[in-house]
Formats: sequence, C-alpha cells, structure tokens
Amino acid sequence: MNLNTAFISELQFEAANTRKMLERVPFDNTDWKPHTKSHTVTTLAKHVARIPEWIPLILNNDGVDLIQSPFPPYPEINSGAELADFYDKNVANAKEALESTTNEDFMKPFVMHRGDHVIFNLPKAAVIRNMSMNHLVHHRGQLSVYLRLLDVPVPGMYGPSADEQRVG
Repeated sequence: MNLNTAFISELQFEAANTRKMLERVPFDNTDWKPHTKSHTVTTLAKHVARIPEWIPLILNNDGVDLIQSPFPPYPEINSGAELADFYDKNVANAKEALESTTNEDFMKPFVMHRGDHVIFNLPKAAVIRNMSMNHLVHHRGQLSVYLRLLDVPVPGMYGPSADEQRVG
C-alpha cells in the first residue's frame, strides 16, 4: 500500500467526524472562551478548520519559517455551515495534494523553524502525522470541551457521545 492511500483514508475518516463538530459551533457568542489564556470558541474552531491546509504546505515545500505566517488571515465566517464549508475546501485540497504524492516524496525532509532556531527536521510523512492528523484530533478534542461548557450537544466521534446515548 502506498502511504498516500493510508493518509487519504485517515483524512476522510477524521474529516467526517470533525465536520460534525464544526457544524455545531455557536456563532451567537463568538468571543466566549473558557479561560483568559484560552482562544475564543470561534478562533479555535477556525484553527481546526484550517489544519488540513498544512498537508499541501508540507508536501509542496521543504520547510516553513514560523516568523512569516504561511497562511493568509482567516476568511470571514459567520456560521457553522460556513465553517464546515471552509473545512471541506481545505480537506479537498489536502486530499488532492496527497493523491499525487509518492512514498519517496513522503520520506523527503521538512524543516520547521523560527528564524535560525530549528524546531524539527522530519520526513514529510511524520510531519503530516504530527502537525496535521494528530494536531487536528487534539484541537477537535479541545473544541468538544468548549461545546460541552457552552451546553451545545457534542457529537460522537468514535461512537455515540453522552448527548447521543439512549436512556433505557
């Protein structure tokens, strides 16, 4: 099996779960955050929706300098539906980038640095796993806590959530 097939399967599986979460983000209290050091609910949600953009960035470059943001500002997003559409576009672009990537390409190095400080130098496959897939699941988990604290029913990811359990 080619690595791209495995990554595409995982991306599509996690994308369906993530989309359910993003659709439920409330836009009636966009500045809400659980703590002064936390991001707002909409900033976190936009970050989750943007994470798949890392995949084409990783595959089409040898590295990134975090001093210069590789991404434009977030688009204006005013609803869960718009957020899910932004996410869907990013997932589609990630899938397209993965489709043409060979196993040899996945083994090429990718360097993340901040100016002269190297944060890591890893094979692109490892960077996709850590900075895209794992990163997505991590922040989606944070978003589920935000939704719970806002009393928004949390969708199940790998089975029914407490909000989806049948009683009796």
